Formats: sequence, C-alpha cells, structure tokens
Amino acid sequence: MCRVLIDTNILMDSLSPTRPEHQEAREVIDYCSGWGDFGMVCGLSLKDVYYLSTKLYGEQKARDIVRKLMDLLVIAPVDGEVCDMALNSDEPDFEDGIIRACAELNDADVIVTHDKDAFAHSLIRSMTAAEYLEIARAKEKKVPG
Repeated sequence: MCRVLIDTNILMDSLSPTRPEHQEAREVIDYCSGWGDFGMVCGLSLKDVYYLSTKLYGEQKARDIVRKLMDLLVIAPVDGEVCDMALNSDEPDFEDGIIRACAELNDADVIVTHDKDAFAHSLIRSMTAAEYLEIARAKEKKVPG
C-alpha cells in the first residue's frame, strides 16, 4: 500500500466538473480512501477546499464537502515543525513548502499534484493524477484475484 499526499490543487479539481482534470482528481480521492492506497491531505488544504466550495455551492454544502474529505482521508497536521521545514525548504512558495513538509514528515511515498516541478527537490516523488492512476491501475492488474 502506497502512502499518498494529495495536493491542494488536486482537491480543487475534484470540486468542479468544469476543471480539466476533474475526473482524474475524483478517481485519485476514491482510490486513496479505503479500497486502494492510503490517502492524506494537508490540514491547510481543507481551508482552501472550504473557501472554493462556498463560492461554488454555498456554506452548508462546503461544510459537507470538507467533512466528507475528513472522513475519507487522513489529515496531516500543520504545526510548528511543518512551518519551520516549509520556511527553510527550497520550494518556490510557502504553501508548496508546507505540502512538502507534510509529505516528508508523514512518510508519504508520493505527492499527487499538478505542479510536479514544485517538489523537484523533495525526498518524496511527485506525479500528476493521471500518472498516479496509471501506476495504481497497473498494480491492480498484478494482484491475483
């Protein structure tokens, strides 16, 4: 089982059917929420999901979406150690540094993101949703069943 940290941009794609990678994002979340790999999200990402969801669907639906994500995925906490690692990392921005620190401190195997280049120096490899799903599907085919 692979430990997967799902970046904020993948969560955002999953919310809106008009985003180009919506379907792949939904499949990543589904696959990492109990029947495939072990999915995690950075606690800070949920704030962004809530914000976008209120704009798209209103307050109550936004709360429902965040609650569902919390039920499906493990929340990687953002604390002083994460923030310190983020500030001292070579990531292009602080938010990417937080995602990277959460992944590294929580022993993730993969960061699924649009922005693969942002995590080029991370100890954790990054890949797009489509790349991750290709690997996940190949693993399924190898499992006898």
